[in-house]
Formats: sequence, C-alpha cells, structure tokens
Amino acid sequence: MTAVARVVGVALNAAIDKTVAVDRLVPGEIHRPRVLAVVPGGKAANVVRAAAHLGLPGSVVAVLGGHAGAWYRAALEGRSIPLHAVDAAGETRTCLSVLDESTGALTELYEPGLTLAAVHWSRVEAALREALSEEAAGSVVVLAGSLPPGAPTDAYARLASVAREAGARAVVDVDGEPLVAALAARPWLVKVNAREAETVLGSSARTGPRAVAAAEALRQRGAEVAIVTRGVHGAALATGAGAWTLGNLPARHRGPFSVGSGDAFLAGYLAGLARGLDPGDALGIAGAAGAANAAQPGQGELDAAEVDRVASVVQVTSR
Repeated sequence: MTAVARVVGVALNAAIDKTVAVDRLVPGEIHRPRVLAVVPGGKAANVVRAAAHLGLPGSVVAVLGGHAGAWYRAALEGRSIPLHAVDAAGETRTCLSVLDESTGALTELYEPGLTLAAVHWSRVEAALREALSEEAAGSVVVLAGSLPPGAPTDAYARLASVAREAGARAVVDVDGEPLVAALAARPWLVKVNAREAETVLGSSARTGPRAVAAAEALRQRGAEVAIVTRGVHGAALATGAGAWTLGNLPARHRGPFSVGSGDAFLAGYLAGLARGLDPGDALGIAGAAGAANAAQPGQGELDAAEVDRVASVVQVTSR
C-alpha cells in the first residue's frame, strides 16, 4: 500500500470555530467572555491543521460564503495551507465553544451551515479533483462532519468514489444515514466515536470489548480499516491484519478543551502511518494527538512535543 503522504480535507460544512471562557456560565445573564482561540474549522479542516502540526502536509476543499468566508481563506493562507474553495451564497457559519471555568464544562453553540444548492455539487467534486491532481497516490481524503442543508445523504459516498477514481484513499467520520451510504462505497478508513457507531450498528460500543466488536462490524459493512473512539477511555482499531485497543488516557493528560480531539486523533493516526509506523503504534500517536488537542484551546491546534510526551505513556494492546 502507498504510504500516506498528504491529507486533503473536504469541509462541506466549514465553520469559524471560536473558543471563549467565562468565570461562570449563568443562563439569562450577560457575560463578557475572554476569546481563547479562533480557527478556520469544520472537522475535515481541523484534521488538516492538526496533521500539519505533526509534519504531514495537506490542503482543504471548503464551501465558503461572505465576509466570514473571506476571513476563512485568509486564515488558511496565514497557515500556508492551500485552499480549493467553492463559493456559496450567505455567510460561513460560526461555531462557539464556551468554557465555564468554575466547572470545566464546555457549552457548544453551532450555527447552521450554508445551504448547498444542486449547482454547487459539481463544483465540490471539481475542487476535490483539482486538489488531488498533483499527488493522488499518496493522498488521503478526509470526509468528516455533519452535512450542510441541501447536501445529498450519500455526499460522502460520492466523494469517496471521486477519491478512488483519482487514486486516493477516503476516510469517513460521520454518523447515521450518511455513514451507511459511505460504507456502501467501501472507504479505506472509517473513524467514528462510540455513539456514532451505535447509530448504524444498533448495539453499544462503549466498553473496550464492544468497541472492538463495533470496529470489526464496520469492516464487515465495507470499511477496510475501522476505528471506534471512546474519548478519554481509549479506542479500538480493526484492520485486515488484526485489532488493537488504546487504553484509558492518564488523568494528568485530560485537558479541558475536548472539542476537536477526535479530529486531532485522526490526524495523529495518519501522521503515524506517514512515519512508517504499524497500525498499533500509529494508534498510540493518535491517542496522544487527541490529548494534546484537549490541552490547549483551538480545535486542531496542538503541540507536537506534547504529542511525543503523551505517546510515551499511552498503552496500546494487540487483540
């Protein structure tokens, strides 16, 4: 199999992700939050940015609109991440995460995405083909996040087919009917959390053994490789060569900014493979990257040195 060389993230539901903090969140009261981070997000874009911190280059295909879309373009340019934009009417959404410092809880407020009209779909496919035109063989296409209004239920299945036709591999991170449709397209990798796995499998995936069974079931449904994550309680990985589990994250490495940790986890796994690691060792890098994301504000923003520190203490077991 061709080594992972770069990541192309398709952000159909792109967002400006803002993280703020308040001393105490009180319903009905006025708050004056402190802005901790503002990043060009959407799950697929988060993966690309996290991967860049780990030395794995990438680009973003994003549906953008309005002044917010212009900010998004400039923010990616400032990070030297190539953008293949599809213009749409309206304003790119903002997603707000509010940290209540008195409890450590995060409250998330997500605006609806831009409506993806029929005319935009051919442009999305063309933008992905353009992004893959230089180096498809080593590219991994990340199809992640909720679908925007107007997008077809089989959007990720269609884009996985575009990736395959170009010689690239597709990664899918979504739940429900879009995941069912994507599995039928036989993607290379499916990465979902336990709750998302349950939406298509109908059984619990919230313990270690059940997560392994869920990952195997996703492979039987069409994925070549499947990962089921359980937050700070670890993850399960199933491939044609075997299965591995990631153990509980040590308490000292459980940061308060968990939003985006799943995206960083996926970036860590891909970066591990790009370094030539076997799947089990790459799973350890994945867990460490998710923890490093939670250590600081900003989805997909992490310290590579922190990833190395956490990777030295996480436990991966071959099943």
